[in-house]
Amino acid sequence: MQQLLNPFAQKYPEAVDSTLSSQAASVRFNQSGPFAGHYLAAGGSDGLVEVWDVESRGVVRVLEGHVKAVGGLSWSRNNRYLLSASLDGTAIIWDLAVASPLLRPHNPAGSATVSRSRTIRFDAPLATAQFHPRNSNIILATLTCNEVVLADLRGEGRRDVLEDVMEGEQDGEGQNDEGANGEEAAAPRKKSSLACAAWSPCGSRIYAGTSSGVVLIIDPVSRLVLSRIRVGTSGIRQLAFDASGQNLILSSSDRALRVLVVNPRTGELLPIHRFQDIINRTPWHAVGFSGDGEYVMGGAGHKMAHNVFVWDRETGALVKVLEGPKEPLVDCDWHPTRPIVASAADSGDIHIWQTRNPDKWAAFAAGFEELEENVEYDEREDEFDIEDEDEQARKKNVAEDEVIDVLSPQDDYPQRPQPLYDIHEDGDDDDSDDARMARMVRAAAEWAAQGPDDDTWDGFYLSLDLLDPPPNEENRDD
Repeated sequence: MQQLLNPFAQKYPEAVDSTLSSQAASVRFNQSGPFAGHYLAAGGSDGLVEVWDVESRGVVRVLEGHVKAVGGLSWSRNNRYLLSASLDGTAIIWDLAVASPLLRPHNPAGSATVSRSRTIRFDAPLATAQFHPRNSNIILATLTCNEVVLADLRGEGRRDVLEDVMEGEQDGEGQNDEGANGEEAAAPRKKSSLACAAWSPCGSRIYAGTSSGVVLIIDPVSRLVLSRIRVGTSGIRQLAFDASGQNLILSSSDRALRVLVVNPRTGELLPIHRFQDIINRTPWHAVGFSGDGEYVMGGAGHKMAHNVFVWDRETGALVKVLEGPKEPLVDCDWHPTRPIVASAADSGDIHIWQTRNPDKWAAFAAGFEELEENVEYDEREDEFDIEDEDEQARKKNVAEDEVIDVLSPQDDYPQRPQPLYDIHEDGDDDDSDDARMARMVRAAAEWAAQGPDDDTWDGFYLSLDLLDPPPNEENRDD
């Protein structure tokens, strides 16, 4: 991680470091899991999905399956699965698990068919699609016709179109309490169309933005709205969380970005900042946070410029404007652990923004010192003393006896936050709002844990006994 390499390094990029030749219309880093930040997925305007290696700048996979532009990408929590959503009305789940060619099913159609795990078809073109943060068998899809669909692929499969309906409004059609008590009923409330939606990073709630400037907090189990929060009068076009789930950014049709603080227990929102390009009145094509959540990113939609704005989330001050080539920006994403930003241009090229650090020779040793000119060296008194051979042998034996675990996975990589549902022993009988919300969060966590997927560490490393013949090798029809 960048903080471990150099805690004093600049935490936001400065200029374009390299350009990847592609036909990208959307880009997304893998934000969590053991390989967080190692790969960059690019959805092409020609329907291809490319997976790039961030360090080598090379293509790892090319996935063929869509016939129109891919506008939405989502990684599973451990990066085994990749979800792509296209304007052709399909969402494809790709299995990226590493396997030996001898272990892959024999398929003359090619590797692209082998990698395709499942295809989900919808009735309209898709704008975006997201995996559930804790289960890749649950998908949240946003259609271009302002509909949000929750698809549960477990068992027989279930699809629900989410609507702006709270508990008690199903039969009353939005009547208020006076109408329910026998008095004259008020006019039915006009339901707002859902323009965008996203999971909370813990997966316990769904946040949807409406065309009337209202944020809906939806329970994924009951599919009902828990609360409505008005943040403006203009329609909400995009919304995104930071890695911790404590901050939310909204992009509205009034060309303003709003940052809100999320209560981790109740899910309520508190606005803290409002960003806007007052001079140019710039629309925003992409929004997000840095990996540590300290900075806010906004990809400007200039017709003749490629700019990425960076603000400080705490103070709200504009920190940097990344100015790129003279071509429009269509999408951008921030690396989960390092100050790297990937942006896709209208031409399809992917620009990698990075901080250029000069070579520091002092990094080779803790006591190494860089000198501007020759100086006379003063030898320390004990610098070249002969060390006791017995002591050297003892240290060598201790180092050889130390057990080094190279098989167990590390646990210091970015992970999705856990849902908070602390309930006391008498919590089930508590009717307070906090206790009721905690029970809903617990029910959502239990619902997501049913029918777990194969997105684990074991999926990346398949055991292979070299003494046994390859599986099904004798029965293959070549």
